[in-house]
Amino acid sequence: MKLYQKYLVLLLIVLVLLSLYFNLQKKEEYVNNVHTVLINLLNKQIEREKAEAFNFAFALSQNETLQSAIKTNDSIKGYEILKQHMNALEIFSGSKMRAQILTKEYVIFARSWDNSDAGLNVKKFRPDLQEIKISKNPHLSFEAARRLVLIASIPIVRNGEVVGFIEVIHRFNSLEEYFLNYDISMIALLNSKYKNQAVLLNNNPVIENMIIANNGANVEHIAYLKKTGISKLLNQGQLEGKNHFYFSRAILNSNGDNIGYFILIISKQKLELFSAFERELNAFFTYARKDLYYSVLKNSESIDSNICLNKEKAVNNPKNISRGKIK
Repeated sequence: MKLYQKYLVLLLIVLVLLSLYFNLQKKEEYVNNVHTVLINLLNKQIEREKAEAFNFAFALSQNETLQSAIKTNDSIKGYEILKQHMNALEIFSGSKMRAQILTKEYVIFARSWDNSDAGLNVKKFRPDLQEIKISKNPHLSFEAARRLVLIASIPIVRNGEVVGFIEVIHRFNSLEEYFLNYDISMIALLNSKYKNQAVLLNNNPVIENMIIANNGANVEHIAYLKKTGISKLLNQGQLEGKNHFYFSRAILNSNGDNIGYFILIISKQKLELFSAFERELNAFFTYARKDLYYSVLKNSESIDSNICLNKEKAVNNPKNISRGKIK
């Protein structure tokens, strides 16, 4: 082979390697872009659910008939009121939230979905309620209660004393349904160190030190993550599998502690479909980020204004009102 031919072959090899490198870089950049947007969409939905739960919990705390039922220890009446309001909410808005009332002794007074646990003391499962009783401030966060849920907890304060708690609860149904519209699967994980609190998850599958917390988790994805491990996914925020990409986002409780993770899973086939419309998707990415910002800002202002306008009714002690811990 002549010298110029050797140089030509070498040049072709360099061009192929450069092409592969730039394509790999472009793919990595695009995957990172999708990762960012999916997590932003998740955050946006969480903020919506937080605002919805808090506003409805606050409205329930102002219901005089419900307050009367608590005062007279009429748990049957309390159950009927909660069930009626939550059923109406589901009919008119499609929301599947749940509500419950607890006494100052942390005993379940009434629940909207199933009153069979009325009378159960949940103190050992709910350290967050003990904090609320001391601070008299509402909490709005994910908590490892008897299962992992999003809870809006508002103390009922009379004459400076907490007499009970109103709570509105979101499980993971609506988040699962939202992402399934995009053919995206979701897994919610709870750190196993909270297993003594989350007793209703004791029979759920486990991946390393994480308990599967949502009923809609895909068994094939669970099996894959058990096989490959989740350390890289949780530490780096993403993992490329054989047929799917996996993206993670931490779950914080009212104290800011990391108690688990959300995992979003999208197929490579779906990702390729998105990439065919990259320009349009970039516009969607930009919109999603702006929409998230304005949604959070609006919800934050709404929650603050509601508390300020209604603080006398809420606790009869203006000094004790604040947004509480929002995580």
